[in-house]
Amino acid sequence: MGKSYKEAGVDIDLADDIVKKIKPLISKTFIPGVL
Repeated sequence: MGKSYKEAGVDIDLADDIVKKIKPLISKTFIPGVL
């Protein structure tokens, strides 16, 4: 059987935390003219 994400070195909880932190920054890039 294949490795789990955690066994492969992927930390989903950490990724979720990072997304929460950068979301406000990313939303600032959505200005008129952005497709």
